[in-house]
Amino acid sequence: MNVFGSIERRPGQLGIAGTSEEERITGVDVPVFYVNAAHPNANDLNDGTDPLYPLSTIQGIVTRTLQNALGTSTREPILKTYSTIFVSGTVNEDVVTGAYTLMPSYVSIIGVGHSRYSPSWIGSSQTVASLDLRCVGWKIKGFRFYGKTGAACIVLRHTDTGADDIAIRTVIEDCYFDGLTTGLTGIESHGCYDVWIVNNTFQLWQNAANTGIGMRVTTTPLAIPYRNHIVDNIFDDSDNGMIWPSNGSRFEGNKVNPVGYTYTMVQAFNTSLVANPGDKNIVVGNYFADDYSIAGGYRGGATDKWFGNFTPDIAEAEVGDNGVTFLPPA
Repeated sequence: MNVFGSIERRPGQLGIAGTSEEERITGVDVPVFYVNAAHPNANDLNDGTDPLYPLSTIQGIVTRTLQNALGTSTREPILKTYSTIFVSGTVNEDVVTGAYTLMPSYVSIIGVGHSRYSPSWIGSSQTVASLDLRCVGWKIKGFRFYGKTGAACIVLRHTDTGADDIAIRTVIEDCYFDGLTTGLTGIESHGCYDVWIVNNTFQLWQNAANTGIGMRVTTTPLAIPYRNHIVDNIFDDSDNGMIWPSNGSRFEGNKVNPVGYTYTMVQAFNTSLVANPGDKNIVVGNYFADDYSIAGGYRGGATDKWFGNFTPDIAEAEVGDNGVTFLPPA
């Protein structure tokens, strides 16, 4: 498959018309889709490749692709590896991708808006994830996810719904996970490896049971992810920030504020749990506010490297006089 081609800008000369295109790299055989439920021409019966005739739902093109793979439909165009879905407006649906054996890898779902508040991904049911990822290497970028009272905004599956449901290599970046003071979980992983979670904000994950949390790893089926990259995220004003027991992962450039404007975290930033230990993680270049200790909500693995972080809690033995950490919290 010829994935990439190029468009060259040519100025007009000697009576030969030039192009009005800017020089750029472009996809050749990989379709790009547009979703905008508010558009007057929106319909899942559209091809979806023309922004003037967009699809109504993301699930519409996902289902079309699954039906094609299962042989129940021959309708084109469908998602292919490296396809992009551009989404405008509010997303009022809960999307489930197919297994990696049926769906293409490395599809991007990109929110088209002017800030992290737009477009909003609200979803439909309060007890079902807004986005249930079950295939390889999808990228999610540029949405404000609304917290749900009984489910996560995004779930990364790893064989728990089926042997072929594996969301390894997922990328989640530049999103705002808004718990709305009632939400349960922003991102939930079932043990996927090689995941990148970069430059997101997690705030207002709070509920009456103190179980609201920005990011968490569940205890089943794989329990411990590895080679995850948790980079440049903000955790603030919530019941809990991040409980992400992991092996051989990188946690860098994150900012953690356990005592927020309204809420105080029970667990702030954990790369290991007593009952679910993680190890050999690199935790560097992060800002850890307040009490840098296990009692303060920070916990690392026995062989983690928590060095070169900054905390104002210089009273701890694991912190230098300059506020730089050289050991995991104790």
